Amino acid sequence: MESYDHLIKYNEDGNSVSVPFGRAAEYYISKHPLLKNIRLKARSRLRAPQLVNEGIITIKRVEGAVDYVEWTTSSGKTKSTNRIDDIIELTEKGEEFVKQIQAGTAKDKLCWSWVMYCAGDGNSCQHLCGGIGKCNPDCQNANLPNNLKNSNDRHRCRLRVVSESRLSWIKSPHQLKIKIEGWHLPPNALITHEPQVTRVNLTRSARDKIIISRRADRWTADDVKNKILVSKQGATEADLSQEVVKNRDICNNKQLKRLIIRDDRRVRDNSGPWTVLQNYIQDLLKPRGHVLYYHAPDLSAPEDSPERYYQLIVSDDIWLENGRDYGHYCFCIDGNNELNMERATVLTMVVETNLGHLTPLGFALSNGDDKAPVRYAVTAIRENIPCNRKDCEHPWYYEDLPNERGFKRIRKCSEEQPWNPIAMIDQYLPIKKALDGIVTDTCLSWTFLMQKLAEKLKAWDVSRVLRYPIALGYKIIGRSRTEEESADMARLFKVFIDSLPLSYAQKNLIKDDLETNWISDEWRAMIVDSCREYSEKNSDKLRKPMTTNSLTEKITKRVIVQLDGKLTPLAFLERLFGVKLRRDVLHADNVPNGDNQDNAGLIAFFNSQPLDHQDDNSEKQKPADIIRNLNLGRFYFLSGLVEQTDEPYCYYVKRHTDEPLTLTSSYDGKLISLDENTMEKLNVMMNRFIARHGVVIQEGYYMANIKTGECLMCYDFIWNGRFRDVCKHVHAAKLYAEAQRMGDFTSLINETKVKLVEYFNCRENNETQQNILIRRGTIDEAFDEIRRLYEISGDKIFDSTMLYTDACRDPFRNLKQKRRVASKQNIPVLTKKARISKDNEKDETTEKLVAAHNLQQNEAVTSLGSFISDKDNELLFRSDDSSIISSSSSSSSLHHQQSVQISSSSSTIHIHSSDAYDKAIAEFNNVRHALTNSRQAP
Repeated sequence: MESYDHLIKYNEDGNSVSVPFGRAAEYYISKHPLLKNIRLKARSRLRAPQLVNEGIITIKRVEGAVDYVEWTTSSGKTKSTNRIDDIIELTEKGEEFVKQIQAGTAKDKLCWSWVMYCAGDGNSCQHLCGGIGKCNPDCQNANLPNNLKNSNDRHRCRLRVVSESRLSWIKSPHQLKIKIEGWHLPPNALITHEPQVTRVNLTRSARDKIIISRRADRWTADDVKNKILVSKQGATEADLSQEVVKNRDICNNKQLKRLIIRDDRRVRDNSGPWTVLQNYIQDLLKPRGHVLYYHAPDLSAPEDSPERYYQLIVSDDIWLENGRDYGHYCFCIDGNNELNMERATVLTMVVETNLGHLTPLGFALSNGDDKAPVRYAVTAIRENIPCNRKDCEHPWYYEDLPNERGFKRIRKCSEEQPWNPIAMIDQYLPIKKALDGIVTDTCLSWTFLMQKLAEKLKAWDVSRVLRYPIALGYKIIGRSRTEEESADMARLFKVFIDSLPLSYAQKNLIKDDLETNWISDEWRAMIVDSCREYSEKNSDKLRKPMTTNSLTEKITKRVIVQLDGKLTPLAFLERLFGVKLRRDVLHADNVPNGDNQDNAGLIAFFNSQPLDHQDDNSEKQKPADIIRNLNLGRFYFLSGLVEQTDEPYCYYVKRHTDEPLTLTSSYDGKLISLDENTMEKLNVMMNRFIARHGVVIQEGYYMANIKTGECLMCYDFIWNGRFRDVCKHVHAAKLYAEAQRMGDFTSLINETKVKLVEYFNCRENNETQQNILIRRGTIDEAFDEIRRLYEISGDKIFDSTMLYTDACRDPFRNLKQKRRVASKQNIPVLTKKARISKDNEKDETTEKLVAAHNLQQNEAVTSLGSFISDKDNELLFRSDDSSIISSSSSSSSLHHQQSVQISSSSSTIHIHSSDAYDKAIAEFNNVRHALTNSRQAP
């Protein structure tokens, strides 16, 4: 315990001391020789309540006090337990009254009168009847339990601690007078006083530290004890033993756990507040304007009422401005109760910027049902979105809630143009109902729907080959423009399911799920694109709804990384706003210099992203997936694949003749091979889908509509939609249309080539790749190299290492790849990227590659190459920048390729000079042809 000896004033009477209000009072009592090893009980504190009711004084808790219980009386008044370290302050009326006392016109009054007494633990004190340890036989308390009439009976000991204060003393340095009266044993007693306190007898300051550590950081009893024992470092065993006996600053594990369990029960039963969190909100977040809504629980409210629980909505002015600029048409909302150990629901609201980056709107916390904070959260955001003036400086202000149990923030100018967007939600009916009337509409997240569908297909034991075609069928229904169209697509989908090689039970499960969870009255309009259909009104790039709420999941991942595990709701807010509360006190103000200063929390990270991405013309600021589509479109345009049609705004984009039947996974970017027979059956839905849009498709071409952003024959469009970004074919068609408008194809082609080459150069700089022709050649030479690489490996050359930084397991594929292990000493070791399914294929391939290596091992210096092997042993040569230099004859199996670095016992396969380049390629082709012939041999 901190020393307060310098604050104790010994009075002239020799029997009393004067101390200031606060911790010094308890310090003196705990250190007094007569009070060291005993437990004190207390009766009611007198005088103070009357003066509080008269408005003369107020009672204030000492800084860091949490060990008390609050309750509400039947008359609605809030009361709490008294503490010896409470502080009395004068009101304005009290100040005037003290002046009258000093002038002699008013009589001084007691404002504090409190008697504490020894509990008589250990049966070693003298009772009031004179008996020591027990009552005299003729005492009226002799036959009572514990010799007490009631819990406030002072019969078991004569020792008293009397404390008092008067109004005239409050302005002095020592406001509280403490006097010890009586004794445990008479002065002439021949026996020694040996109390045995078995209950938790910690000081209030020690209890505060324990409760703060438990509530704020969720520490265990052992963690708490370690923190308490910090002040006892260097103490001997005897000293520690004595401290445990005194039971004032530390206690044994059993008592400590009992105290923690009792406090947990208080918080859980809402008999006490989230004290630490409440002080953090009041003292730090509210003055900074981060709190939009706060409501403390009202225990008199019904069990199903949100008013019975804590409701907290926090945000930032920059987030609210982003909501005005980017979220006026659509925002995402999603809940998660895994972000804190209390399992309090954390509701995340997110919008997407013009360039496709995420930015939060706010976070809502509640310890009630997860649907409770939804309406409060969205309403609080609406009431604080600034007006459309970019320089809006309209002030905000706080006002108390009608039930006086909290407050909310309001910005008046938010009423001028109410914020009323579409809300993207998961398929959870209570959330949908909670949003009725406060948003324009609700739509469902495709990310959530596809995850649920994948889980069901796996549970129903549907073949992996069929999972993606079935999911594409669901996507086609969702891409419908009207509810009538979606109903027609659902009918065709059932015909498609019936044609698949599935059991009768599996078919019924899939079709029943479609009717129950998709094409039902509750969700039909939220799944189809009818509520997000293109029109002239929302053709502006600012008016685009998202088709997934995966952005909320990305923010959740970011929060989890920063949290370093699940902590309390307070820890969540501390990491979010970058300011920690001192753990030895509960107030964010009065923090000493250099202690717990502001840190750059998640708020700084989220705020920096929109500021970094304000320039709409800067491609470098766009997300990797959008940049990839844009540059693929440039490549298609430069390759002459775009042709004009007779339809306005529509253009043909030619397919590659050897283009495989694949789909790029939106989860991890890997190519998915689609079964040809199954896709032919799905084409019935595809053709009807195209016909309903009035588009005539030419064989071997995609049809791109640059006005609506649709590319109906493109699997990427069917899967991803058009709202986050248009597909690569639409980008190509837009460039062709721009060239037509300019009337100058040559200049636009040259400009597009420059941008494409810059894209590859920039990517190589960031990802440590090197390709001499792209890096140092002319623009035309670099473009020819890009085209040659494309012919080898397709659009995978446009993939960036940053493209799938948040890659997760593809729930529709769920394939387990086998790790190769070398079983012979002479077999070269493969890198971690190598994945080949058959050991005999591995041995045959390795022998031939080593033979090719031996032809080159005496050449000179620069390493440029490695090999690739696909599932069918088709060999490819890859430079160290991962650019493929010589191709396999089979392009249909490119999605099986895995990069392999082959090493012999001495060195790696190298190509050492430009003169040896052609020789190496020729030798490689010889190896490839030899391998092919050996496979064809009987």
